[in-house]
Amino acid sequence: MANLNKVMLIGNLTRNPELRYTPAGLGIVSFGIAVNTPIGRDDSGNRKTETLFVDVVAFGKQAEVIAEYLKKGSLIYLEGRLRYRTWEDPSGNRRSKHEVVLNNFQFLNTKEKVQDSSIVDTPDEDEDIPF
Repeated sequence: MANLNKVMLIGNLTRNPELRYTPAGLGIVSFGIAVNTPIGRDDSGNRKTETLFVDVVAFGKQAEVIAEYLKKGSLIYLEGRLRYRTWEDPSGNRRSKHEVVLNNFQFLNTKEKVQDSSIVDTPDEDEDIPF
């Protein structure tokens, strides 16, 4: 029997990304997103939504890019897989949670840090551009 573990979400960051590094130098970022789903209207005709809060973790270059360009409130599209983690807290209590391990993402805000003109390589005006 085939198995599938794929998650696709669009949501807003609920907190600033927290970047840390392993002793080997691998970047790890964790952040949360809020996903709003319309679920109809109430008796007064007002739109009702259900909000789902999801924890996300990313590794490597993706982690560093997310930490640099995203902040609380940023809109993101992400793809990943669900992971179930368990651990023991300092009090000795067993804890667990589901989280999304990021595979791919796309920034959806139009006004992120892209205002740096050094990112775009433009030719000098007096340079001839061959066509």
